[in-house]
Amino acid sequence: MQIQYAKRTENFLQEEIYRLTGEFKKIKTREVWEYPENVRNHPLSIDLDLCTKQGFLGIYDTTITEIGFEAYLKRFLQEPIEDRNLHSDPLEIQNTLKKNSSYAYHLLRKFLVPDAETNEKFSLPQVNAEDSFWKKRRFLKGFYPIWGFFSPVYIVLGLLFDLPLIPLLLLLNGLLFVSYRRDSIKQWKEIKTLSSGASRFQKTFVYLAKERKTTKQMIGQISSLGDSSELLISPLPHLILNLLCLWDLWKIKSLENWKRKFGNLWNELQIQILKTDSLLPFANFGFLFPESNFAHLSPSGSLSAESLVHPLLPKSSRVFNPLTKMEPGDLMIVTGSNMSGKTTYLRSIAMSLLLAGSGAPILGKNFEYPEFQIHTLIRSQDSMEDGVSFFYSEVRRLSAIIQNADSSIKIPILFLDEILKGTNSKERFIATREILSVLREKRTIVFLTTHDLKLAEIPWAKRFHFTELEKDGQMDFDYTIRDGVSGSTNALKILKKEGIPIRNEEE
Repeated sequence: MQIQYAKRTENFLQEEIYRLTGEFKKIKTREVWEYPENVRNHPLSIDLDLCTKQGFLGIYDTTITEIGFEAYLKRFLQEPIEDRNLHSDPLEIQNTLKKNSSYAYHLLRKFLVPDAETNEKFSLPQVNAEDSFWKKRRFLKGFYPIWGFFSPVYIVLGLLFDLPLIPLLLLLNGLLFVSYRRDSIKQWKEIKTLSSGASRFQKTFVYLAKERKTTKQMIGQISSLGDSSELLISPLPHLILNLLCLWDLWKIKSLENWKRKFGNLWNELQIQILKTDSLLPFANFGFLFPESNFAHLSPSGSLSAESLVHPLLPKSSRVFNPLTKMEPGDLMIVTGSNMSGKTTYLRSIAMSLLLAGSGAPILGKNFEYPEFQIHTLIRSQDSMEDGVSFFYSEVRRLSAIIQNADSSIKIPILFLDEILKGTNSKERFIATREILSVLREKRTIVFLTTHDLKLAEIPWAKRFHFTELEKDGQMDFDYTIRDGVSGSTNALKILKKEGIPIRNEEE
């Protein structure tokens, strides 16, 4: 047992090291199709590669409960969490790490190291206080203790002294057993589920509890009841026990007594475990990167940062860039050559927003953000089944974003990469200018990357660019953002480098 736990702990620590060093390919993450459909098809997941093998959601997922995993996904995607018990104050993670910076690490290492396959999630049920079994059998509830005690005594005496009516008594008990059998199976399933949860999360229950002695009693009693459920695997002994003493009813009564005594405590700790489980990935992110900083809500609704970087870039590849102050209605146009870092910069801002909105720290300094509603349009997808082209798919999403901005009380923030790629340059400029004008009226903060330098002429835009450098006759990139519009291109250089002849370059 100790050896197995040590091996699981070693695996967990090794994955922590991979997260820290950026060796994400060595981490066992789930496949895209293993995520819920609404998550893997979410625009943010598609545009920011959140559900890929090396996507953020998989790399930093440390959850082990089904509900905790769902809440973790929704919290990061800024989707509403239906269960109000799982809501959290944005400062909750920050306050936790301030009190004890290694809290997440120790909780994960000691108590939430899963005894299972990678990415397996477990159920931790709530205690249902409703007593539907006895509601249907009020007479039986008062009668069975007397009859359940009398039956085995009479049968034993009957066998010793040859008393009559033993077959009739067994028949009567058999009929009673048949009458409650279906409902008792449901009670046994509940006992087994609660017992399994108690066993798997025993250390976590005790660690989070204020009254540890009572909590240990709660776990011990439900675990003992769970041990009794093993008899259901063997139908004959189970039948004999019910024929002799109505065995199921005694155990169901024990479950009722357990619920009455410990139900509230269990539910309080269950909520605490699920909530902690859903927040631990973000707290663990802060623990792994102590150089990260918590963002601050902007009272004026502005968005800015002294520096920021994409959280999935390894330390050796990080280039921190500033984010100029963006007020509601502002537009930033980022130009630059291929592979220079334009799209990564947009994704860095978007990922920082999602982390900040989840209550997690970000890799950067002085990140200030508004109450926001985030939208991305970086990858448009066509659909052969619906007959939808890339262009029409993009237009539909833009329309939905514009309409959504009308009803949003939060500041819409939109990330666009090469807008309206599927049409000619003249119409693209006119359409883009009008779309951006409407978004400005709706106080949307817009970030747009483009190779079309004409778009950079939009008068109210803030202009920045990335560029390539020449180093020993080769292209080199420093991934540093600069003011103004890009004055260089590299598409022809890339084509020639890959052996594609460009005969009339001067044209």
